[in-house]
Amino acid sequence: MLKEKLYDILSSKTEEIIEIRRYLHKYPEISFQEFKTAEYIRDFYTGKDIEWIRYPVGLNGIAVKIKGGANKNTKKRKTLAIRGDFDALAIQEETEVAYKSVNPGAMHACGHDAHTAILLIVADALIQVREDLPGDVVIIHQYAEEVSPGGAKFMIDDGILDNVDAVIGGHVWVSYEPGIIAVRAGMAMAGRSYFKVIITGSGGHGSQPHKCVDPILAASHFVVAAQSIISRNLDPAESAVITFGRFEGLGKFNIIPNNVTLDGDVRICSESVSDLIEKRFTEILAGISAAYGCSYELVYEHDYSPVINDEKLCGFAEKFINANSIPELKLIRGEITMGSEDFSYYQQKIPGLYVFFGAKPGGEVFPHHHAKFNINENCLVNCAKFYAGFTIDFLESLDN
Repeated sequence: MLKEKLYDILSSKTEEIIEIRRYLHKYPEISFQEFKTAEYIRDFYTGKDIEWIRYPVGLNGIAVKIKGGANKNTKKRKTLAIRGDFDALAIQEETEVAYKSVNPGAMHACGHDAHTAILLIVADALIQVREDLPGDVVIIHQYAEEVSPGGAKFMIDDGILDNVDAVIGGHVWVSYEPGIIAVRAGMAMAGRSYFKVIITGSGGHGSQPHKCVDPILAASHFVVAAQSIISRNLDPAESAVITFGRFEGLGKFNIIPNNVTLDGDVRICSESVSDLIEKRFTEILAGISAAYGCSYELVYEHDYSPVINDEKLCGFAEKFINANSIPELKLIRGEITMGSEDFSYYQQKIPGLYVFFGAKPGGEVFPHHHAKFNINENCLVNCAKFYAGFTIDFLESLDN
């Protein structure tokens, strides 16, 4: 059986997949600056039996096609894309692992090193059985997932989804034990918008506030009023999060500044909610400006859309896992996370599925984007087996 052959190949690569992950972890590069990482990935494929889909794709992206062998006459030939990201975060690592980041201010604190290692090993195994594949596979190594506008849209514009029937991706997730595959149909991850507000008043000495227009006072009222949007303007059946990440009024303890800068993000489950929040931001700011005699500037940018998983692909994944061809895997229904992902761009073009791989380490667990984040490397091969097995079942299926 082809799947069993792939599983055996992947099992034999357990040490290699960990070695790749640790190398990438040691040499992280932040979004839009992943030049050496891209070279490492390119070199991995050099000399292998693949077709390049341009290089680079977008700024730093890499996509290769693994052409399957002769198609069976009874089935329509299919193409599945598997996507993984490879950018790191602008975080100074605080772990004490032997493969700790050597690049100051950069760290794989989200697991994209694992995603890349998994994808490389899956690709290598598929290449080895290429002649037996009943369809084609496109491997997408995407740059800059972490920073808007992200790398996905540029790679898509470069044609990586042309003639592709469906796309699958996934994320290592430290909330779940190794072996868990969390699948959720429909809404799986939130969309995201960015905002920046500058409130301008008239500064002066703290002993004479009556001669000033205090932007700190006005900004404070805006922070409080903005939170009321969730509780008083949003349908209780909807979900959203408004986070202020910066409140900056540079000055001294006895000086009222001229202006205050606020910025943050909005997490939403539908585009209409983001539109509503933007509208209410404008209305609230206009009211506060009139009340306190200040002025304001608002930047509100729609970044990533929600990740909406295709129901047929979810059912396909559930059937595959429940068939128990990989006993180490356990299916659960994933929870909606208010994190965001530019995987949503792929899903706007073709059916897509985004899953979560259990990667909970032993000992203390630190969340994604934490300076001490780490994963359980025992999950890596099983994640690769999931991709490989799903790929074969998908390519052999009569429909999606």
